[in-house]
Amino acid sequence: MNRTRNIASVVLMLLVSLGMAAQTITKPSVKTPTSFAVFVDQLSYEKARTAIDAYRQSVEADGLGTYLVVGDFKSPESIRELLVKYHADKKQPLEGCVFIGDIPIPMIRDAQYLTSAFKMNQKADWKESSVPSDRFYDDFSLKFDFIRQDADRPLYFYYSLRADSKTRLSPDIYSGRIKPVEIEGVDKYRLLSDYLMKVVREKQDTDNVLDRLSMARGHGYNSEDKLAWAAEQLALREQMPRLFRSGSTVKFFDYDDLFPMKNILLNEVQDPALDVMLFHHHGSSETEYINGLPEGSSLSVSIENIKFYLRAKLPSRAREVGREQAIKEYSERLGVPRQWCEKAFDSLKLVQDSLFNETLDIHTYDVRKLRPGARFILFDACFNGSFHQKDYLAGAYLFAPGHTVAAVAGTVNALQDKWPDEFVGLLAAGMRVGQFNRFTGYLESHVIGDPTFHFKNDGALAFDINKALTVHDRDAAFWRKQLSCRLPDVEAMALRQLLYAGEKGLPELLRRTYLASDNFVVRMEAVKLLSQNYPELAVATLKESLDDSYELVRRLSAEYVERIADPALIPAFVGAFLNRGHEKRLSFRLSGAMMAFDSGALQRELDRQLEGRIVYSDTIINEIRQAIRVSQTRMNADLKELAAPGQKSSVYRNAIYGYRNHPTPLMADEFLRIAADKARPMEVRLYAVHTLGWYDLCYRRADIARSLRQIKTDDKALAEELSRSVNRLEHGE
Repeated sequence: MNRTRNIASVVLMLLVSLGMAAQTITKPSVKTPTSFAVFVDQLSYEKARTAIDAYRQSVEADGLGTYLVVGDFKSPESIRELLVKYHADKKQPLEGCVFIGDIPIPMIRDAQYLTSAFKMNQKADWKESSVPSDRFYDDFSLKFDFIRQDADRPLYFYYSLRADSKTRLSPDIYSGRIKPVEIEGVDKYRLLSDYLMKVVREKQDTDNVLDRLSMARGHGYNSEDKLAWAAEQLALREQMPRLFRSGSTVKFFDYDDLFPMKNILLNEVQDPALDVMLFHHHGSSETEYINGLPEGSSLSVSIENIKFYLRAKLPSRAREVGREQAIKEYSERLGVPRQWCEKAFDSLKLVQDSLFNETLDIHTYDVRKLRPGARFILFDACFNGSFHQKDYLAGAYLFAPGHTVAAVAGTVNALQDKWPDEFVGLLAAGMRVGQFNRFTGYLESHVIGDPTFHFKNDGALAFDINKALTVHDRDAAFWRKQLSCRLPDVEAMALRQLLYAGEKGLPELLRRTYLASDNFVVRMEAVKLLSQNYPELAVATLKESLDDSYELVRRLSAEYVERIADPALIPAFVGAFLNRGHEKRLSFRLSGAMMAFDSGALQRELDRQLEGRIVYSDTIINEIRQAIRVSQTRMNADLKELAAPGQKSSVYRNAIYGYRNHPTPLMADEFLRIAADKARPMEVRLYAVHTLGWYDLCYRRADIARSLRQIKTDDKALAEELSRSVNRLEHGE
């Protein structure tokens, strides 16, 4: 392994030296408080020089002195070195950068805990099991080992996050990608030029305040919980009050308002007056999933949906077991007439189904027919920002005619239970979209388009938020003063900055803030920072925040309760389920968190809270008891599988890796035994050590770290994984 890495290091040094030699650098032409950098490959610059120069001039006219770096970049390292250098310039520190055209794409491995949801087996194809991420460029504290360059996709550079790297994301600058989609018969350099000139035109509108916003939700998002949907709207009222005043417009579109919603949303996103579009839905690299099958309680709708389902499933099953066997299986299993199953092979119906499916969702080829009006689009979905692919959803919007100049989207799959609107109110105060992603992004989150784009400050903030976030980054004295700001998102940002600055007494401040604040988003920020950074001290606050009036605080508190898993939280945990089990997404989170606690302790606490309680219906009570049983049954089954010798490696892997999402302390001792057991296959020991690294908020994390430190080994892979997990458990910086 060391020999391989040494060879990779030599190759990397050669690539860096070649890359540095091939660059042409133009320094900023104006003196400004902060600076920006444009990186563009040589061919893209030659093909779109006029537009690129015009874009750079427009950025400088907006108050950002801009470096222009043109070259045939041989590695990401040469780019990162320049970014670090420019950022360290005290006279004109770099606040952000953009990568135009074919710029090297870091493909990150061994860092799945920095994503919101990505958990793919890294033995799979590296193109699929790595995370395309520009955190390599913008978070200077992350440490990487170069592995290799991809033979088929030379822009892909694979890196492993080092075991001794910082374990949290806190980018020093922001970044963006302007990478044209590649479509047969279309000149991508023409697309690039047209897009950049669109940006130049949009930047000329310096009076555009954020007063037009629309938000849409697709089917299946957040369990289709209407409480979650309504709470987000209330929070937006708090974050961007101007939207709710006369003269402004805010709209909300749910997937079941009309059927299908696709056309309604495509009409809306083309509104030339629209400033922001927030999309919440499932997605793929080329699709926004908006509708499922038609919903309805009538008999005819139900029958048609069943027939549609049969046509979708039976043909593929028939190819495996034969037509007759497939018909028999589905007819008996679902209790439906055999005739319905036989009709599933009607070729005309199958063609009609295919055409019908096209009406349900938004595809890249739909977007290319549009003139999108929204200046900025947030895609809270999986894969919509896959700029490393030739065609990708966010790119379709950007490189279409119209007004869209920036988007935030992810390169891999994304978690639903996150806070997509964190700091979104600062966009109305003039914050650049790059800064927005800098403070809210995961490993997979990217600005697609111009990261310097911003709306005019709507007058609610007396200082320049962009300058403050660079010049006063981690400046405790400055941000202490902002704790009294009347804008909730500024107060929330002040709390974040004080964390970065190492403010003394911050846990106490966060608790006081949670108890005293009338603002949803401030309370959410306080709970988040307290739970993620001071988990032992968060217990008292979580007991209360599980019943907060803001749905997102309740839901994310349930996640933190599961990950911390202190038994002292059991009464509040059971009480939350008992009192709010009707809330779809919260109950989903609570059900999944049952494994965090001893089943007997949960049953006893439930019985205690039911004493003397007048109960009309036991529906929710039965759900709680069932969830407790299911969790215990799963753990028992996993323990049985782990105890059985001689099974396939994948059996052990699945039994262990499932606890990365549910890091229950009840399994920690078993994983520690496996990790230390020299009789176990090395691969299985690695699974256990790796999974224990996900216990970074667990109330037992110090004990787990001590136990891992006691494991001695000569195996380099195991030693590295032990180091990585201990570093995570001890919150290595």
